Amino acid sequence: MADKEIPDPSELEEIFTSIDPTPVRMAHDYLNEAGIESFVFDAASSRMLGTTAGVPVRLMVHRDAAKDARDRLNELGFTEK
Repeated sequence: MADKEIPDPSELEEIFTSIDPTPVRMAHDYLNEAGIESFVFDAASSRMLGTTAGVPVRLMVHRDAAKDARDRLNELGFTEK
């Protein structure tokens, strides 16, 4: 996977979270395939704390794409944040 520069988190909006990283990764892949750049935050935080569900994994997108991203994820049955 190529290293991608992550924008300032203040420019992003959280659109989906889960303690299970699998649906977050699925949503991330779907949005990227749809042309909406997304970023997964905190994927390794639980492992660093020694627990599998200590910190929710967050899916972030640019603020101007948040509504479109939420709409697309809701169509697929992802819980709205």
